[in-house]
Amino acid sequence: MVVAAAVLILRPTSRRWLCVMLTAQIADFVAEMPFSPDHWALLAFVNLAILITMARRRSANLDALAASFPAVRVIMLVAYSASALAKYNSTFMEPVTSCAGAIASLASFGLTPRMELGPFWAISVMVAETSIPILLVLPFTRRHGVRVAMIFHFMLSASPGFAVPDFSSALFALFLLFLSIEDINHVLDRIKRVTDRSSVVRDARRLPWVTATLAVLAFGFLGYLTPAARAIVFTFCLLYLGGMMLGVLLTWRAARTTKAFGRVLWVQVPVIVLTVLWAASPYLGGRTTGVFTMFSGIRTEGTAPNPLLIPTVHLTDWQEDLVVMESTNDDAIETAGGGHIGIPLMSLRRMAMDNPDLEVTGDLHGKTVTFGPRAGQTKFAPLEWWEYKFLLFRPVVIDKTPYCSNS
Repeated sequence: MVVAAAVLILRPTSRRWLCVMLTAQIADFVAEMPFSPDHWALLAFVNLAILITMARRRSANLDALAASFPAVRVIMLVAYSASALAKYNSTFMEPVTSCAGAIASLASFGLTPRMELGPFWAISVMVAETSIPILLVLPFTRRHGVRVAMIFHFMLSASPGFAVPDFSSALFALFLLFLSIEDINHVLDRIKRVTDRSSVVRDARRLPWVTATLAVLAFGFLGYLTPAARAIVFTFCLLYLGGMMLGVLLTWRAARTTKAFGRVLWVQVPVIVLTVLWAASPYLGGRTTGVFTMFSGIRTEGTAPNPLLIPTVHLTDWQEDLVVMESTNDDAIETAGGGHIGIPLMSLRRMAMDNPDLEVTGDLHGKTVTFGPRAGQTKFAPLEWWEYKFLLFRPVVIDKTPYCSNS
C-alpha cells in the first residue's frame, strides 16, 4: 500500500496504481481486524465505495472517481456524526471521568488539571464535533465547515503528548472533498507560491524518484525505530497538516462558490448502509471498538448504559455478559482503570485463547464466578473463528474512576 501511494505521488493519473492502493488498504484493514482502528474503518468504507463505483462504470478514469465523491461525503458524515453523538453520554460530560479532560491533560503535559475549568473541555469538544457535520451539510456554511474542522483536528494533533496525525491526515483528505474546485485551485495556488521559493522543494522536484523513496523510508519505517526518529516524523506530519490548514484558511475570501453535494448512485447505497450498521454496532449489542466512538467513554455494556441520545437495544448477549473484576493473574487487567472495571465475557474468552493460564474472579449477573484452566474453575469457552477475527469489546469502568481508552 505504501509503495502504491508513493507511485501515485509520482504518477497521480495512474489508474492501475490507484486501484492497487485502494484494494491494499481494504485488505490491510481486514487483515488487521479486529484491532483495526477507527480511521482504517472509515478509509476502508470510502475506498470500497470508490472501487464499486469504478466497477459499475467499468472505468477507473477521473469521471468514475468523481462519481464516487457524493457517497464518500455521506460516509464521512455518518462516521463523524457517530463520533460526535457518542460523546453525548454521562461519563464524557462528567469532568472527573471525561476523556476530554484526560486528553487535555496529556496534550498540555499536566498543565490543564491545575486550571480547574470543570466541564469546559468536554463542552468544547462536544460543540466542535457537533457543529462540524452540521456546517458541512448546509450549503451556505460548507466552505467554513471545512476550515473549522481543520482547525479543530490540527489542534488535536499539535501536541506530542497526544499525537494523532495519522487520524487527522485521513480526515484532512476527506474534508477537502467538501470544497469547490475554485476553492481547491486557490489553495493549490497559495501552496505552490510558497513552495516555489524553497530550494528543498526544487531539488525534490528534480529527483522525484529519490524523493519518493526517501519519503517511503522516512514515513513508512523511520518512525518505528527510535523516539528521536518518531519525533522527526511527527514534526514533518505537523508541517504538512499545518501547511494544508493554512492554505485553506488563507484562501477563504478568494472564492465564494459552494461545492454541490452530488447525487449518490444506487450501487453506493449498500456501502453507506454498511457504514451506518458499523457505527450502530455498540448500540445493537455488537463490537464496541473501532466503531467511531473513539475517546468518548461511552458505555453500552451491561445493564446501565450511559448514552444520553441514542437508545441501546442489544440484539445479542455479547455485551450483557459483563464480568466485574475482583481478582486476576493478568497484570494488564489488574492495572486497567485502577482495577475498577468490567470486561465483557467475550473479551475474556479471547484473552484466554491467547493466554491459556488466564484466571479471573468476578461478578457475572450477580454471582461470583472464578474462570480459569484449573480444576474447580469455570473454563473459558473458545471463540468461533469469526468471533475471534471480527469481534472486539472494550473494558469499561464501573464507578467514577477516570479511565479513558481510544475505543
